[in-house]
Amino acid sequence: MGYNKLAVIKKNMELDSHHIIFDKNFKSKISKSQYEPHQTWDLKADNAKEYILGGKVRNSDLNNLVSFDKIPEFLDIKSLNNIDFGIDFELFFNSLIDDKILSYKHKENSIPELITKNIKINNSYSNFPLEKTKIKLAKTPNDFKNQEWEGNCNKVGGKPIWIQEPEKLICPSCGNKMSFIFQLDSGLPDKNSQNDFEIMFGNDGICYAFWSDTDQISSYIWQSS
Repeated sequence: MGYNKLAVIKKNMELDSHHIIFDKNFKSKISKSQYEPHQTWDLKADNAKEYILGGKVRNSDLNNLVSFDKIPEFLDIKSLNNIDFGIDFELFFNSLIDDKILSYKHKENSIPELITKNIKINNSYSNFPLEKTKIKLAKTPNDFKNQEWEGNCNKVGGKPIWIQEPEKLICPSCGNKMSFIFQLDSGLPDKNSQNDFEIMFGNDGICYAFWSDTDQISSYIWQSS
């Protein structure tokens, strides 16, 4: 197989995108302001493989976003399995206001370690975890690989659905471009009764997760309208 053909295959794999599929009970709790009828909510899952969304990262104060016990093959993560993408929501909200990127160092089967220093807490923010649930993945149809900000914007891999201008994250250790891993939309159910049990990333925004496979570092940003 020639080099050019390998390059095309690699490029296609990098652009492979999967939407997150929620069970009926969890989906019924998604904020109605975020849940507009759209066929991306009802895509058929690829297989029976399930992952964990929400809850707490093992015996820690970090809020789990998504846990992968086995990394999906289409993601650009080769260095580790059993990764918990967990963050502190208050630090996350304040990081961009403080002009910093929230980043964590990972090791196999370990709790992510905060490496972003001295984030100023300028605003209080809900730090309640998302409701814990099992999720499946459905391969994104070609018609939605360049999806606009509509329908189910919870996805893994492929291209981010940007609310504002596209951003490029740089690994704080090696300085290389980081890979987009997943995004979660506002309106998912959390444990905060004071905010109607729904998480908000800014003003109806989106949380984006990126990864450096060279240094096993995850980084997070949010955009809102």
